[in-house]
Amino acid sequence: MGFMSVPLGIGAGSLGVPFIKVLGYSINIAIGTSATIGIVNAVCGAVSMAISGTFFSNVQVPFSIGFVNLPGFIIFVPVTMLLAPLGAKIVHSIDKEVISKMFGIFLLLISVRSFVEYLNFN
Repeated sequence: MGFMSVPLGIGAGSLGVPFIKVLGYSINIAIGTSATIGIVNAVCGAVSMAISGTFFSNVQVPFSIGFVNLPGFIIFVPVTMLLAPLGAKIVHSIDKEVISKMFGIFLLLISVRSFVEYLNFN
């Protein structure tokens, strides 16, 4: 999921939720499980981007380790960790059918965006 989500510019959970849903689990379980898997994907992705940018592409940008921007990392990681429980509470308070439809619309928008970017690729 991580391998496929990077070129699309989306989180691996965007692919994980439908996959887990196809296995027959509820949307709430699919979102929670995918979020947990996303932690592993994020750590592996950050480490690989830091290593590949440093050693293979020789990226030398201020306040960055390879392709990982440290100020962004320092800001977004704690904010995400603090707000994740709030997001989980909100998801559990909304009807499962509504969440499924909202997520489907989100995936449709991501698909359209990716297709448009593909057509505009030079």
